[in-house]
Amino acid sequence: MSATRPPDPNGRASWVDWLERRINLSEIFSFLTHFGFVITPVDTSRPVREVLREVAETPVPKYASGPRVLGLLTAILFALEAVTGVLLAYYYKPTPEAAFESTRTIVRDLPAGWFLHQMHAWGAWLLAAVVVIRLLRLFWDGLYRAPREVLWWTAVAMVWLVLQLDFTGRLLTWDAHSYWATVRGMEVVFALPIAGPILAFLLGGRVVNDDVLIRFYALHVMVLPTFYAACVYFTFATLRRVGLSPAPEGRPEATTTFRDHLYTMLMLTVGLFGVLVTLATVLPFRFLSAADPYVTPGGVRPPWYMLAPYATLQWLPVPAWL
Repeated sequence: MSATRPPDPNGRASWVDWLERRINLSEIFSFLTHFGFVITPVDTSRPVREVLREVAETPVPKYASGPRVLGLLTAILFALEAVTGVLLAYYYKPTPEAAFESTRTIVRDLPAGWFLHQMHAWGAWLLAAVVVIRLLRLFWDGLYRAPREVLWWTAVAMVWLVLQLDFTGRLLTWDAHSYWATVRGMEVVFALPIAGPILAFLLGGRVVNDDVLIRFYALHVMVLPTFYAACVYFTFATLRRVGLSPAPEGRPEATTTFRDHLYTMLMLTVGLFGVLVTLATVLPFRFLSAADPYVTPGGVRPPWYMLAPYATLQWLPVPAWL
């Protein structure tokens, strides 16, 4: 079959045909659909019109229901976090002198700035919950066995990356609670026998200062999101190769079409957006005063995922390298 669409007998050519002769649109479509849109293989040697027609007409297993939906939720929540994060980055200034004031300007003075800030904060919590639940589900169902090893390791990496995104994002507001929660978390990290000194060197020292803030900002907005997007790509690329997880015993495999799948993804996005709006409005996170490196607020602890090692550290002798 020809790799290009035959010319129109009337001499007319659409913009798609014009691009088709210059760019492999099917290749671009195949790449984009690896982020959760299509799980069926795409023949990139064929014109994009034929590919779209075939994808729209081919029945596929339904994977936006039951525990399978967790994979889609990790992609949709990350997309919502990326959008709100980009909008917040327009006004944020990653320096100790301006971080708190710029965040306060976003929350207090910008139209809907408090809403974006709360949406981003609650989105991080939901994303952390979803990736952890998904990892537990994969372990419980034994989906770490061959040929799904890549799926399992990407799920593990996504949990680690989300926790790092949460940890690096906490410091950016530079208020009293976020600053000292980061300090307590860094104490846990620096107590590690080998990784602690290496991380202290990479971050610019053991004191949470302007060097640490700018490195956390770069990690939060560029490095970690890039690796997370790569994990999403490998997740759906693996599903294309090995297929979805088997349906529960006694339940027939449901099928759907690409059009219905897009509609389901739209409904999932709207539903998640509604949940985030509700949480941001009803249960907003408190925004405290500016951080003071010389005054420690009472009751400050590291993030929840560091509480166990932090409590253990309190009972152990202080290492010589701290």
